[in-house]
Amino acid sequence: MEGIAGTYGESDKSMIRRMLDRIAHRGPGAIMVLEDDGLTLGARGLRTCRDRRPDPIAEGGGVAVASDSCLFNRDQLHERFIGPVEGPYTDQELLLEMYEQLGAQMFGRLDGGFAVAVMDGKKVLLARDRYGLKPLYISGGLRHGSYSSEMKSQLLADDEFVPFPPGKLMVRNKGYYPIRPRGAGRAAVPARGKAEALRGRIVDAVRACSADGSGFNILLSGGIDSSVIASAASLVTEDIRSVCVGTEGGADLEMARAVSERLGTDHEELVYDVDDMLEILDDVTYAAETFDYPLVRSCIPNYMATHMFSDRTRPTLCGEGGDEIFAGYDHMRDIRGEDRLRQERMKLLRSGHMTGFQRVDRMTAAASLDGRMPLMAGPVLDLGLSMGRRWLLGPRLEQSKMVLRDCFSDLLPTCVKKRKKLRFSDGAGSIHSLVEIAGEIVTDSEFERARRRLPRNRIRTKEEYLYFRSFSEHFGDSESALKAVGFTPRP
Repeated sequence: MEGIAGTYGESDKSMIRRMLDRIAHRGPGAIMVLEDDGLTLGARGLRTCRDRRPDPIAEGGGVAVASDSCLFNRDQLHERFIGPVEGPYTDQELLLEMYEQLGAQMFGRLDGGFAVAVMDGKKVLLARDRYGLKPLYISGGLRHGSYSSEMKSQLLADDEFVPFPPGKLMVRNKGYYPIRPRGAGRAAVPARGKAEALRGRIVDAVRACSADGSGFNILLSGGIDSSVIASAASLVTEDIRSVCVGTEGGADLEMARAVSERLGTDHEELVYDVDDMLEILDDVTYAAETFDYPLVRSCIPNYMATHMFSDRTRPTLCGEGGDEIFAGYDHMRDIRGEDRLRQERMKLLRSGHMTGFQRVDRMTAAASLDGRMPLMAGPVLDLGLSMGRRWLLGPRLEQSKMVLRDCFSDLLPTCVKKRKKLRFSDGAGSIHSLVEIAGEIVTDSEFERARRRLPRNRIRTKEEYLYFRSFSEHFGDSESALKAVGFTPRP
């Protein structure tokens, strides 16, 4: 994980340093700022076990590269474009070497999440992965502008900004171009071997999250997705630290405990109450950069969980992406036709950069953790999206993501294998408490005044207004910030 910021068309080292200070949580280990005539590039780095040195920008031959990235195929790329891996190296060093050989074509070779900035003489290139797993915001146009990793830092540019579009490359003074993946996917898998192949690909993705063989932190909710990731991690290392949070009597605590006992993880639990949620609400909306109510609901327990890890040098894994890839949402059962089911999953994946993927990034970053989503590795995505209803949905309502349950059935407790999909906030036990809290805190008159001046259908309940009010205290009346907030469809 890194925080990046820069300008093009004019240099402003002072502003870039302020931007990086505002996102210090994304890289408390090191800071670096380069300045040239009309250009500035800055980055913060998180010191991890696998890095030989903490420099967050790689330089050479008049080129500088900064990246916030999680590349699942980094070792394969190193072997192909540099040579055998003989020791620790940074993503930035790899990308610099690839850029010297391939130029902008290198982005199509990257599997994983990335936001990359390249400063090549007077040329500036910005690129973001196809699902927006890594954040990036931009102000200005093709000639002059600035960019950074989070809204809170981009506000300092004092200019309108937008999320940088996922799956796109921007070349200064030229335009935006689609990044076309190359070398993605693998050979077709026979139907009877899909579960076994999926298991192998998930294990490979988990292994790729730790290039130096160190252990993992795991956000373990006790749901099928995080339990599968924990199971795969147990085949890679015995050094696993897992955490789970919930309210008294919440389902997640019991299920996560069962998984931990089965796999032998070093497990920690936290039981929280209404006062705990209220105490961190403002911190959550600031870190998450949203007032979207389903997202805030899930961010609150997630924020607590990420701050429980004491070792911030190891990768932190979660099961995000499982519902989108493997049809985990209830409404998918009503979709008829394999093509339409796949289209719906792709639609959710493409909108994830402003909803679930944003939660993973911001909540781990807020705790200075290197958050990773192994289920979003290319080989896992390709195989999962190729599967139809018979592999994903069982005959009963509670039976979803069937292939995930099957491919690690020998490692999952029976109670978890049979568990029905719950929203994260439901399992953690926070949803009903938050609704009641909002009803007590927000008066009827305040709510009615707010509804008259806010966009129609954006704020419909007192709960939504509670989050919006907190968000506004941090981001003011910035139209850019309001427009950059994702919108989960309301039932």
